[in-house]
Amino acid sequence: MKIAGPVMAPLFMHMAEYKKLIKSCLKNERRAQNMLYKELFSFLMNICIRYKRNYDDAGAALNTIFLKVLNALSDFDLERPFLPWVKTIAIRQLVDEYRSEKRHENVSLEHPEAEVSASGLASSLEQLQCEDILAMIGQLPDTTAKVFNLYVIDGYKHKEIAEMLGVTIGTSKWQLNHARKQLKELLQVENQRLENLNMEL
Repeated sequence: MKIAGPVMAPLFMHMAEYKKLIKSCLKNERRAQNMLYKELFSFLMNICIRYKRNYDDAGAALNTIFLKVLNALSDFDLERPFLPWVKTIAIRQLVDEYRSEKRHENVSLEHPEAEVSASGLASSLEQLQCEDILAMIGQLPDTTAKVFNLYVIDGYKHKEIAEMLGVTIGTSKWQLNHARKQLKELLQVENQRLENLNMEL
């Protein structure tokens, strides 16, 4: 299941244009850096808003990520796809911020749960608008939302998520299952609300 972000996606440049822009950025040309920022803004905001609770925090994270991208450009292989490389930097930074915020909390969630159907949840979510989906994800507990984003949307495996978040693989699986259960409950509430509205019309 692929869930897009709430920000209108830009028409991304061709790789040849990125290469030219990156070379100018490496020369510390301010105009090129501003152009790259504008080019990446929506792409990065779509990622940040899924990991942060509000647009202010997402914007702050975006600026930090962009600075990291600029500082790492000298290590970028111009023959590689650019946006996946940027996305990796973004997610690592967002996860690092999450771990920093949670470093004083000890979370152990190894409780066995009956698995919730992923396919049924995906088909239900696909019927909703992107903003509605993001709002529901935003209602999940912080760690649960992070695991859901990393696994379902960004395609990481439980082993990778466990290493990134500093939890066990079992905790990652439990959090994903917990997310699916809570989202199904939120979907039921939303469907009931829509049915009630239809009956009133």
